[in-house]
Formats: sequence, structure tokens, C-alpha cells
Amino acid sequence: MKLDVKHDELRVLLDKQELASLVTRFCRAVDRCDEELLLSCYHPDAIDDHGSVKGSPTDLLAHLRRATMDPAGGPVQHSVTNMLFDVRGDEAWGESYVESRVVMPDGTLQVGMGRYVDRYQRRQGEWRIAHRRVILEASRPGFDTSDFVQGRRDRTDPSYER
Repeated sequence: MKLDVKHDELRVLLDKQELASLVTRFCRAVDRCDEELLLSCYHPDAIDDHGSVKGSPTDLLAHLRRATMDPAGGPVQHSVTNMLFDVRGDEAWGESYVESRVVMPDGTLQVGMGRYVDRYQRRQGEWRIAHRRVILEASRPGFDTSDFVQGRRDRTDPSYER
């Protein structure tokens, strides 16, 4: 059986695979406290809206150093499930479902459920995050989610914006 795949269709499939790897590398960077890997996921002029931290990749890194990227802290694990990418040339948009689990110093487990709503750009042949918004849809009781972008269960959800 011969596959009739056009070059453009193959390029989009390869781009989507690269974007999925990029999202996974970001999670690995946080879980392994790998600052260099984390910064390599973003363009230097990127913006990340991570709830109470809104700014550059280095702003996010400074926050994560205090929060979850302390190698002496308990285990941290991110799981990425559904990923949907819309590739248009050298720009793409993505929505990735993510769950995070953090073991706190007292041994309790904190779980959060959310989504990364991203805009990516390919520059000099490399895909990186240009803009990220984190939608935290569920978290531990008492955790204030009001600083996070709010998701909606209709077409007004931020994941539809281009």
C-alpha cells in the first residue's frame, strides 16, 4: 500500500511532534530542576502568565526556584495528556492538559489540574514558546486561583483565541 502524503501534510505532522516534545521538555525541566532546559523552551522575549507570576521566562524561573524547582524539596511530577496544535507556517497555537503532583515537606500530596494555552513560533528552524497562559482549573482546597487565566466551557475559552 502506497501512502499519498504531501510534503506540506508531512511538515505539519513533524511540527506537531516537535511541539508535543517541547511541552514535554518543559514539564521535565520543572520536575528535574533543570533551569537550562526550562529556558530553552522559551524564546528570550516570551511572556508567561503563570497565575501570580506574569513576565519573562527568567521571571518564571525565579518563581519556580522558590516554589517547585528546589532540588532539596519533595518530588514533583507533571503529566501531560491531551494536546491539540494548530500549525500555520512558523506560528502555532496549542492547548495541553496538564496535571501536577507535588509532595510537600510534611508528606502531603498537592494535585493541580490545568491547561497550557500556548502560542509558539519557529525562529531559525526551532519551535519555542512565545506566549503561555496557564489555566488552573482545580487545585488543593484553599489555593487561590483568582490570579490565573480563567477557562470557560464554551467557545469563549482562551484556547480558541488566535
